[in-house]
Amino acid sequence: MLEILSGNEAIAQALLESNVRFASAYPGTPSSEILRYCLYLKSKYNLNAYIEWSVNEKVALEEALSASFTGIDSAFFCKQVGLNVALDPLMSASLVGTQGAFVVVVADDPGPYSSQTEQDSRMLAFFAKIPVFDPSDIKEAYDFSKKAIELSRAYRLPVMLRTTTRISHGRQNIIVQDNIENIVLNANFQKDPARFAATPKLRFILHKKLNEKLSDIALKNTIKYDFSGSILIVSSGLVYSNLYELIQEYKLQNKVTLAKIDMPYPLPNIDLSRFEKTIAVEETYPLIELQLNTQGRRNNIVPKEGELSMDVCEQILYNIGVLDSFVPVNIDFKDKPPSLCPGCAHRSAFFEIKQVYKNAIFAGDIGCYTLGVNLGVTDTVFCMGASVSFAFGFNKAFKLSDKNQHVVAIIGDSTFFHTGLSALIDAIHNNAAFLLVILDNSTVAMTGNQKTPSSSLSSLGEIAKPISIEKIVRSLDIGFLEIVDPYDFQKSIEVLKLSKDYIEKNSSIAVIIFRHLCVNTDEGLKNNPIIKVFVDNDCKGCKLCIDEFECQSLIFNEDTKQVEIDRKTCIDCAQCIYSCPFGSIKVLK
Repeated sequence: MLEILSGNEAIAQALLESNVRFASAYPGTPSSEILRYCLYLKSKYNLNAYIEWSVNEKVALEEALSASFTGIDSAFFCKQVGLNVALDPLMSASLVGTQGAFVVVVADDPGPYSSQTEQDSRMLAFFAKIPVFDPSDIKEAYDFSKKAIELSRAYRLPVMLRTTTRISHGRQNIIVQDNIENIVLNANFQKDPARFAATPKLRFILHKKLNEKLSDIALKNTIKYDFSGSILIVSSGLVYSNLYELIQEYKLQNKVTLAKIDMPYPLPNIDLSRFEKTIAVEETYPLIELQLNTQGRRNNIVPKEGELSMDVCEQILYNIGVLDSFVPVNIDFKDKPPSLCPGCAHRSAFFEIKQVYKNAIFAGDIGCYTLGVNLGVTDTVFCMGASVSFAFGFNKAFKLSDKNQHVVAIIGDSTFFHTGLSALIDAIHNNAAFLLVILDNSTVAMTGNQKTPSSSLSSLGEIAKPISIEKIVRSLDIGFLEIVDPYDFQKSIEVLKLSKDYIEKNSSIAVIIFRHLCVNTDEGLKNNPIIKVFVDNDCKGCKLCIDEFECQSLIFNEDTKQVEIDRKTCIDCAQCIYSCPFGSIKVLK
């Protein structure tokens, strides 16, 4: 059956066709669609399988890995920074090994386009000592997913499939199975404490066995050579495809030999002495280069950062002397920076926070609310949950310096469940004093509106046990906890002022949960109030509403020198009326 699939969909299709029946993940662009498509296939074919989002990547990996210990073929999906969260169990997983197949699918983001790093997950496969496949197109993402399952089964070893943004989100015709049938599952855990509960001495033995597996895999790792030039370029992934096209386009077949490596780790010892020079061109770190001791990033032939796009690959060919000329591509992007959606309650919360906490340090976090930087209410963005940890550190540092400084940690509901809770426990235990704002819109909005643990339904609509954020916070004996809808401007300002007084008087943590459904969901938009507003003729054109409230539905007319409402994007939330200090934005009656 012919299907037009994205790379992420092709991976999901191949894994379920290969009898993966346990899959877990935490959403993160560019990997989010893999589990979503697994859920679609589970529903379509009524598969007996467990497929669901987890609270964070560490938990997700451990859940899927433990299922593989029972002989159930399993998979775990995340983006590159998510693998950092799961690295602790991954390092042990390679030593302990698996029973059923276990595939770790990681989506990297060279560029980066939607991430705080452009790290190369292949290096973490190298670090954890597990094989890694690196597909060069969507068809290979499908094929290599099946190869990863087969290799994992054969060696009882975790195997990584590494994809990148352009592979994950590209589309290609793929011939897939007409049907995915249910299989008989027979979970069986054979107790083996010397393996699954190994002491350090026994881990040494497991390490030796792991090295033997890797040596055997490396010997079977073949390399494909294209063209017949005296200069060898070694590559993998999408970069190989870019180079292949350029070599053909510029007729460099007699100047360059292009070596394709499907599995960049582990590599065998390869004699490359017959070539005049050898250069590794790969995204994003020098994994092949280090193993084969080639030229590349280490001697500045290949850029040390950024995506190796077609034009960058073209420049590399020029740098090594096989291309006679090169004209750099200069693109001047003048697009607006990303902004919160019109009507987003986070915008209202940010606007209210800065009215009360004018000189505070704002520790932000990962999610839609990262865009609080546009409103001047985000001073730091680091990694998941760091808002709470940073607020703790800032508070203690200023206290040591005998200075009074208000600190506000701002975190989303899913991120609070992910990593914020443990940081809050530490802050409470050690008597920190700051405001924690939890922006609760009941979804993982930035990555595609996946469910959070507060949902009463699973991703496929089955009954789930909802977890209450406020019950968790109350159980930690917080002295100040308020829940407010940020659409209620007056109430929000009142609660924020009370929290500030509480922190100053008690030198303790105050928590405000700003709760409003995401307007980018059907339920959120349906339940949102509809109040039309207009800008009257007294508008002074000061642009304070645009600068301070930063809603893209507020636009400045250069001809009239006044602000107008963009009716094409406005959702009639009426939140902007509070942003005009002169009262020129009014409710249309």
